[in-house]
Amino acid sequence: MHLHSLAVVFLASCSLWPSVLGGPAPVSTAWSPALAKRHTRNRKDDCPQVHRGSFIINQYQLYPENADWDEDACLVYFGSLWNATVAIYDPYIDDFIAVVEFPNVTRTGTEHIGGVAWDRFTGLITILVDSAAPWATAGANVSGTNLLLKWDPNTQTTLWTVNLTETTHGTYGAFQDIETDKRGYTYVVGTFPGSILRVNANGTEVIPWYGPLQTVNTTIPGLGGLVALGPEGNLLLANDAGNGSIYRLDTREALAPRTLTQVPIHPDVRYNDTDAIYAPPLFNGTVLLVASHAAGIQVLVSRDGSWTTAEHLGTIPNPPPGTPSAVAEATNGSIVTAAVQIGPNAVYIIDDWLADAWVTGEVAGNRTQFPMPDITTQINTLLRLR
Repeated sequence: MHLHSLAVVFLASCSLWPSVLGGPAPVSTAWSPALAKRHTRNRKDDCPQVHRGSFIINQYQLYPENADWDEDACLVYFGSLWNATVAIYDPYIDDFIAVVEFPNVTRTGTEHIGGVAWDRFTGLITILVDSAAPWATAGANVSGTNLLLKWDPNTQTTLWTVNLTETTHGTYGAFQDIETDKRGYTYVVGTFPGSILRVNANGTEVIPWYGPLQTVNTTIPGLGGLVALGPEGNLLLANDAGNGSIYRLDTREALAPRTLTQVPIHPDVRYNDTDAIYAPPLFNGTVLLVASHAAGIQVLVSRDGSWTTAEHLGTIPNPPPGTPSAVAEATNGSIVTAAVQIGPNAVYIIDDWLADAWVTGEVAGNRTQFPMPDITTQINTLLRLR
């Protein structure tokens, strides 16, 4: 995720919020009533195709760690890492219709927002607030507050908030990705060391659902990303952030300890700096995109969607060949943290910067241009070649 070399000041904090039903009620800036109107349509077929190719988003201090496409409202939700906000982007007008802030979270420097996910079963938005401490210390300090919020874009309200640190007791953490299945369970992946927490549909119960297998040495990176596939979202894929392995498990598995089954990759190409994984809806669960900070986007395919095995089709560099010069130049100094589908037809790389000097008195750099390299053609080419 967001390992970095900046001298980040962090606090070994106690619980900032109650476990459920409350927590950081969001405050929005740059708000537009268009958001609620978009959600009243609730029909993903209404989303027009996106034919922009590679482009640059101009937004001060966006620094996106991850993003998700809302098929109901035809909007992109960005997790804005350093400022700990959620930025809601309309690709059809090339502008942000809202930047959602959270009291005692936004611009604290002690909290990040990276994980943000649209729930295809309910239309709700899941937001992950994670402590900065593990990322500032490469897992040596896993203290701090980690929160999970369930947000309703129709009413623009937080339905519930749960404090994950009350379950982990501060012994493990570095949470960074989230998925939800049809039953309403939300799964939260942690990296130092590898773990998965499961939160029930109304946020009243959090259980350690997988691992960690050990908590003595929290500097060993574990799981980095999550994808939930299948009609019920019960096929969960995760990646090892340290060696690029892919694992699968069934969310309906009831017995503990739960085990991860490694997915053989042919040929066995893996990267030791992987971040988020993503299955673009465009490919109906048969294509998995693995973000490598340095290499780009690894393209894996499971022809039948079972993910008992995977083919490595290739790795798309950042920026990909043919990227317009302005967009390519804008990627300088970045790392690849994720991929995201925008519209029903296009897939993009998400770039972030970890070494920008912070603006005096603020908790992020002064960057305003954030490139979005289009990799749709490259993915389709790789699929045709194999």
